[in-house]
This record gives sequence, C-alpha cells and structure tokens, in this order.
Amino acid sequence: MTLPDGGTPYAVAAGPDGEIWTTLLAPASLLCLRDGAVVRSHSLPEGVRPMLAAVAADGTVWHTRTDDRIGRLTTGGDETVFALPAGSAPYGVAVAPDGAVWFSAPGAERIGCVTADGEVRLVELPVPDARAAMITASADGVVWVAFNGAGALGRYDGERFDVVELGAGSAPVGVAAGGDGIWFADIARGAVGRVRSDGTTELVSLGDPQSRPHAVAPDPAGGCWATLWGTNEVARVAPGGAVTRHPLPGKEPHGLALSGATVWVAMESGSLVAVSA
Repeated sequence: MTLPDGGTPYAVAAGPDGEIWTTLLAPASLLCLRDGAVVRSHSLPEGVRPMLAAVAADGTVWHTRTDDRIGRLTTGGDETVFALPAGSAPYGVAVAPDGAVWFSAPGAERIGCVTADGEVRLVELPVPDARAAMITASADGVVWVAFNGAGALGRYDGERFDVVELGAGSAPVGVAAGGDGIWFADIARGAVGRVRSDGTTELVSLGDPQSRPHAVAPDPAGGCWATLWGTNEVARVAPGGAVTRHPLPGKEPHGLALSGATVWVAMESGSLVAVSA
C-alpha cells in the first residue's frame, strides 16, 4: 500500500473494525487506513514528529511525540496533549487493560503513565543508562519495558521494578505481551526472545546477526512476528521456535501490527506492506 508522496511511515497500530493507524515521520502526521484507503489524517505542528502509537478499545489513538508530549486523538479528531519534562523524549506507548496509558521516556530515564483521569506520573528506572525503548502491558496489568542500553527487560507491577537480565551483548528494542509471556526483539544479537509466564527466558536466532530485529507482535497461534530492519524482511517465529523469513519490497521496516489474518509492516521507504499471517 503506497502512502502519500514523501510519506515515511514508522509505527503501525491496529484499531477496531479493521482500521490500521500509522505514524508518518514526514509529512508529520497520523494516518488511518481501512480497506487500503486513507480514511482519516491528522497533521502535527511544524517541527514535531510522531513516534509510536497505540489504539485503545474505544478507538482513541495515543502517540508519543518529539516535542516531549503524549498525544491523545479521539475518534472525532480532537487531540489533547500531555506535557512531560523537557528532554523526556517519549518513545514507546501502550494501553493497559485498566485504560491507563504507559510510555517510555528514555531522555529522562523514566517510564510514565497517563491515568484515566488525565494525571501524568513518572517512575524512575532501576538501572542507570537503561535507554528505555518500547513498552507493553500484559493482561494482568503488569508493565514491561525494553532496556536497550542495559541489555535487560524491566517488569513493573505498579509498586516495584524487577529486572530480567538478557545476557552480554543484548540490546532489546521491541517488546510485546501475548500468548505465554512477553516477546522481545534483540536488535544487537539478531534474535527474538520470550520471557514465559513461569519466568524462564528463551532466545531464538533469526539466522543472521545483521538482521537487526526492531519490533515484535505476538500472534493468536502462540508465535510472534518481527521486523528485520537490517535485511528488509519480516520474520515469523513459530511457537516451537521455527523461523520463516519473508522478503519485503522497500527498505527499513520498523513497526508492525496484526489485524485479522494480515500483518501490516511500516516501510520507512514509503509504504505499508501486507503479509498474510
């Protein structure tokens, strides 16, 4: 699916009724697509770019922005912004089951939450130089965040952080809850991993240390999909660990999302690519 001329998609999020949202780094905007056509567009102020996005059950689109703000775009097209301390650099964003919206703020070495009543609170990270990347919330409300700079995942239950060390040379970026545990993309080791619900961790090599996996999306069958930024592919890891890689047209795949039987991949070279799940 080709986007408007010059469009550089970065993140993808699945909404209700088959809607697919993508953030465009240029022209800086949010696009909603249905059945292959753009049905809604929301531009950001000059000099501001959207980063990642998450869609709530009511269709509200939450997104991180490069002006140290979290944006909330309603189905009616109204945007509310929540200001963060200067230099926070919010990146990952996820909607928890209770409606709270969690985000990472790597510039401030924090994660944060926008509560249902609009209050913003920040939580200090338990390790230095963590460079918090993507963030997710599991069905039980526990928040997980990738510590790209610390080679670890953080698990926050609302009161305390636990750190899951991933080993020397690890640098997780993408993280997503689904199936039996938490999946993560280890960009430095060319691998996808999972922390199971019993606390055990497994790592699956994608067959090329230069594949540079970026984002992950669990599927209903118990497997996981990952974008391979370094090799312009998307890969599926089956529940048993078998890996299937699919070449993609274009360059620099970043975000992805599952919607029904389709995996949507954002190619920063200018298109959204649909892969049959």
